[in-house]
Amino acid sequence: MRLLLFIVRRLLLLIPTLIGVTLITFVLSRAVPVDQLVETYLNLRSPIPRVQQIATARALLHLDDPIPVQYVYYLGLLLRGDWGFTNTELYHGTVTSALVLFFPPTVELAVAATFLATFLGIPLGTVSAVRKDRLSDHVTRIVALTGYSMPLFWLALLLQIFAVRFVPSLPINGQVSPGILSGRAWLVETGVFESKPTHFLILDAALNGDGEIFWNALQHLILPTVALTYGFLGVILRMVRSGMVDAMGQEYVKTAWSKGLPESVVIRKHIRRNALLPVTTVVGLLFAGLLGGVVLVEDVFVWNGIGRWATVAIISHDLAAILGTTLIFALFLVLVNLVVDIIYAYLDPRITL
Repeated sequence: MRLLLFIVRRLLLLIPTLIGVTLITFVLSRAVPVDQLVETYLNLRSPIPRVQQIATARALLHLDDPIPVQYVYYLGLLLRGDWGFTNTELYHGTVTSALVLFFPPTVELAVAATFLATFLGIPLGTVSAVRKDRLSDHVTRIVALTGYSMPLFWLALLLQIFAVRFVPSLPINGQVSPGILSGRAWLVETGVFESKPTHFLILDAALNGDGEIFWNALQHLILPTVALTYGFLGVILRMVRSGMVDAMGQEYVKTAWSKGLPESVVIRKHIRRNALLPVTTVVGLLFAGLLGGVVLVEDVFVWNGIGRWATVAIISHDLAAILGTTLIFALFLVLVNLVVDIIYAYLDPRITL
């Protein structure tokens, strides 16, 4: 019952947070000149004069109304899924359709990197804490420090150079080799290819029984996943290590040792279990950050996710796309944070008190 009330409270707190997010994006959209705001609604080839087109667009967007009225109309457009139009070298169409196209590749990359970083970070952090101040601890701390401080785009470039020199068969950019895309009904070319039915390339390849695309896409996933994993591995490793070192000095751990319990049981059930609680929050926030698109890493690997689309939109001065990506980044950060809070409350009932 307490957990249910906690979830209800968090959901109620989510409402003003989401309103604040939309308010920020609305202010950003009104901070630019009107001509730039309505640029995507103009047709340069139309015989209608530019001045008249601007006047029509101003009326369509209610730019002549008071600011509070404009904000109400802005919320209405967002709720109806009308987020404007984007026109970049990657995609031309509505912002919502672009998000549907570019978001799944980012999710694939985020899930792979988060899983691998967690899978490696927890045992390495455990070894580092249990063997504190020994050689293995120093090695893992060096790994954590370099991963935590190294710029991800620079690491991505190093991985590409390494692959070209030592593993030439490993793809260094793209999501799939261009030469194998033709002749497949479930792949649609729209400037950027679109897979069906889920838009997740690896999943769609598996569902359609296309082993060639499946393995090719997995090979393309390796380098960007390694780059992101190494960058976030340091954060998880340090959190696990510090949490376990702190837990080792607690009275309940000393009691477990005094009872003669095996070392593996004490570490697994008494030390690491409690040390992993704050790691849950960190992993959730890292995953939310990855969903926001690791912009430079996606750009280096020519990974057509939401991060690379945001980069192209900024270069192209595509205001609708910039605002759309900003809004979706914020929304997913808020929603993932909510899920993390609920999981944390489930794992530690003291949170709901």
